[in-house]
Amino acid sequence: MKTFWTIFFILSSVVVYAADTNLLPNPGFEDGDKMWSFGDSTSILTAEAAHEGKSGLRVGDDEYNADPGSVTSAKLPVHPGQEVTLSFWAKGKNKSSGAYIYFYDSNGKVISKPQPALWPANEDGQWHQYSLKETAPANGASVAVWVHFSPGNIGITDYDDFSFSGISPDVKAVPPVPPRARAKPREETKVPAPRKEPAVIILKFDDLKQVNGKVHPSWQKISDFLESRKIKGAFGMTCDTLQDAKPEYVNWIKSRHDSGATEFWFHGWDHATHNENGKSLSEFDTRSYEEQKSRFDRSQKLALEKLGFAFETFGPGGGGSGQHFDAGTCKVMQDDPHMKAWLYPKPIDEDGKKLQEAGKVTILDRVWEVNTEGAVGVPDSKKLIAGYNRNPERKYFVLQGHPAMWAGPRFDEFVKIIDFLQEQKCVFMTPMEYVKSVKGVK
Repeated sequence: MKTFWTIFFILSSVVVYAADTNLLPNPGFEDGDKMWSFGDSTSILTAEAAHEGKSGLRVGDDEYNADPGSVTSAKLPVHPGQEVTLSFWAKGKNKSSGAYIYFYDSNGKVISKPQPALWPANEDGQWHQYSLKETAPANGASVAVWVHFSPGNIGITDYDDFSFSGISPDVKAVPPVPPRARAKPREETKVPAPRKEPAVIILKFDDLKQVNGKVHPSWQKISDFLESRKIKGAFGMTCDTLQDAKPEYVNWIKSRHDSGATEFWFHGWDHATHNENGKSLSEFDTRSYEEQKSRFDRSQKLALEKLGFAFETFGPGGGGSGQHFDAGTCKVMQDDPHMKAWLYPKPIDEDGKKLQEAGKVTILDRVWEVNTEGAVGVPDSKKLIAGYNRNPERKYFVLQGHPAMWAGPRFDEFVKIIDFLQEQKCVFMTPMEYVKSVKGVK
């Protein structure tokens, strides 16, 4: 009997050991980047980032960086309902990056669900071990580590010695998909072509809404900044919160509207996505004309009742996997008696040209490479300056931004953009002010 239990114990130990063996290839980067995919230039392998051994992963930047970081491990097969645990060592003081558990379906596509993540940070700046547990979803077929640097942040984090436990011992790792080739930066001319006249700048700020009966502090901050620089801007509102708008919120809007320095434009009823045949779509994409018109009408009615003015400018919200608007939206813009300008979400196309040729609505389109933000919520002064210098013939630029996402260094980066534009003697106008200027309306 003693012999039986001895053998049982040994076999049990072997099974447990096999189940807990780390099957992630090159988990500590001792073989360089083998079985890892690097999709950026801000993540490097260096001996300085090693917890043990000769190499570790360093992610992030000690200066403002508007480029995201992306490092992905090999995939390990799993089955639905399987519980896995990710462990790793990390050292960093700022939550500028995180390690994610990424599940993939049988086609190798990332499953679109909130991915569990850990964003390591400790005041002592020393190595600490972290672990994260998650269960594979119903369509989960494989799992990997994804290390992501959040653009627009400052801070460096070192990672090393990744491991997955709970993985079946007989699986074989699948190499990660190589990252897409990054576009080569354009060669910049040493001296930008001179402009015949200063460009007009339309600062388009998105997603103003009432929060707990008040104005979000980020909007107060951007409003105060514009006033301090004596420049104009345009604030895009979603209107569902106007239904129960508090006096403080209403009066804040009215005072800025009456000053003439801020135009409030229609950004949608709720900026919410909707589902059509299993596909997530933006507010004004693939909805009937009647439904879209209703969203305009309800918003205009509330604006007149609560604020004392109607919206004259429109800019649709994004979100979803489709487009920002459709043919029905163009018809609504033509039929709405108050609408005169459209902050077009892209360079002008045939739909925009057709609507503008009708004479009622002026299309204010975009130049992709000239914008406040490189990625959503991430101001990028380098990209804007380079794009501005490459477009000396353009008379105006619509610059989109999301102030509620500009915490800390992101707001500082926006200030750099304004500094540059003011150095160029740019003229800041609201959308309707510019429309009237080109149409010769006083």
